[in-house]
Amino acid sequence: MANRTLSFSGNTPEMITTPPEDSAPPSFSPPPEGTAPPTAEPTAEPTAEPTTEPTAEPTAEPTEAPTEEPTEAPTQAPVETQPVVDPAPQAPIPGWGLAAIGLAAGLAIAGIAALVVRRIRRKPSAPDRLPTTAPGSFWGSRPPIPFVVEKLHEQGARKSQQDSFYVSAPGGRMLAVVADGMGGLADGDKVSQTAVAAMANGFFHAQGKPGQVLLSLLEQANHAVNGLLGPDGLRRSGSTMVAALIENSTFHYLSVGDSRICLFRDGALYQLNREHIYRNELYTDGVNGLCPLQEAESHPKGGGLTSFLGMGELKYVDIPAQPVVIREGDVFVLMSDGVYNALTEYEMIQALSAPGSIADALRSTIQAKGYSNQDNYTAVIVRRHDVWLDDDGNPREP
Repeated sequence: MANRTLSFSGNTPEMITTPPEDSAPPSFSPPPEGTAPPTAEPTAEPTAEPTTEPTAEPTAEPTEAPTEEPTEAPTQAPVETQPVVDPAPQAPIPGWGLAAIGLAAGLAIAGIAALVVRRIRRKPSAPDRLPTTAPGSFWGSRPPIPFVVEKLHEQGARKSQQDSFYVSAPGGRMLAVVADGMGGLADGDKVSQTAVAAMANGFFHAQGKPGQVLLSLLEQANHAVNGLLGPDGLRRSGSTMVAALIENSTFHYLSVGDSRICLFRDGALYQLNREHIYRNELYTDGVNGLCPLQEAESHPKGGGLTSFLGMGELKYVDIPAQPVVIREGDVFVLMSDGVYNALTEYEMIQALSAPGSIADALRSTIQAKGYSNQDNYTAVIVRRHDVWLDDDGNPREP
């Protein structure tokens, strides 16, 4: 085929057709502005800017070169290089300039160091050591108060253990729960276990103020028990519930049923919660003239529960108007009725005043009674302790 090349005359390109050659490579479009034509060696003088190739005569497709004599692949046009111009020499920095730069750098380093030291000093220091072997999470804003926690959990003369309890690791917040499955009904052990498990599981994800946290946990526990019993099993089984949440120097609590929360302070025993039993309603009826007051004391069903987990919607929930501010030497006891029904108030005070283990003192006092119908008895004892303990539970200096 015929080859076409461009010839420049002034600023206008002209098309020149040359006879075809057998081994001529395909032609290329004009080079871009500022580059030399696509030849093996660059030309000495730059070419004028080419215009668009005329479209009046279509270009034939390039043919392959003969295989007997391979042609050299077309090379790209070299790019013109501009001569490198040396930058103008700069005047040397005078001595006072170097001194100023050094001074500025020193001031910057000193400022950064002062900021770091300030932040380190403002960071609150962690307490030296927790008084327990299993520290909990620090939810409060102040270091936790040292506590000693004891547990009492015995079957008594019953065929099965229907009490359940839970105590979280002491720390910024600590949860304690005691539940007493109703022995006169079926599956009291399963109900109490379900209630306690729901409280414990919910506690790990609980957020908010302590009083609201307790109410939310009780809601979850009641929902779990109602789900366990189903619509046809409500009121056929149930459980009481007492729960306390300790945060910093305050004791928050709630209760449902007849389990008790007591405070032993300065040699006196105080019951903090109100029992939900039929006798208390009879007292109200007696005051209103609906029945004799003596009937409340002697009624055979006076100890029957009027609110408990497993009845569907709870009728009563006992919560305080304000939490108890914890003082040195305070002892809090969460217990089932198997504890306080077996002991007099005097015997209870004697056990809580024991110099050693309170749980051991309560156990030995109850067992010494030798009741043939002794109920399950469970207690969680939380004592404000002024002595710090090491990892082995031995007293140490704070």
